[in-house]
Amino acid sequence: MKYRNRNDGSLTTKSQLIAANPNTSLPKTWTPATLDYLGVDPVLAGVQPPVGEFEIVVFNGVELVGGNWVEAWTVQPMFVDNDEATAVEQQAAYTAARLAEKRASMAITMRQCRLQLLAENKLAGVEAAIAALPAPDQASAQVEWEYAAKVNRISPLVAVMGAALLLNDEQVDAMFASAALL
Repeated sequence: MKYRNRNDGSLTTKSQLIAANPNTSLPKTWTPATLDYLGVDPVLAGVQPPVGEFEIVVFNGVELVGGNWVEAWTVQPMFVDNDEATAVEQQAAYTAARLAEKRASMAITMRQCRLQLLAENKLAGVEAAIAALPAPDQASAQVEWEYAAKVNRISPLVAVMGAALLLNDEQVDAMFASAALL
């Protein structure tokens, strides 16, 4: 909890107030008399406003509401134009990084993979796509397809098979999300 100094309006914490008064024995539970002695008022937690996709909530001091000091919050854009990049460029980079993190965490079992491909009538296409790969890649793809226990979304084989099955990245993402539910 924060406390507002009545003299200058600065904010402090309970531990800071205790440290600033080393020769004072303060009670465990602070009463209005304790607060008067210290010259502070408690600051109640304020409700943070909702934010959009590229916005953040920032602490904006305190305000007096109904006789109580309450935290004030403001919404600001997450990104602003600067010397290195525009806000739009920063948003695009942020979105790409979040998508990459999401894809890196996506993994399904081979059973889930095969069931999803079967449900989308693409299972036979994988066999054909592996058979069409050039010799050195074909052997490793065949071993992975037959013996892997898990399929990672960012696997090079997934990229090759997605392209061979004429699936874009969003469609592959959707297949992984659906397969994870099987």
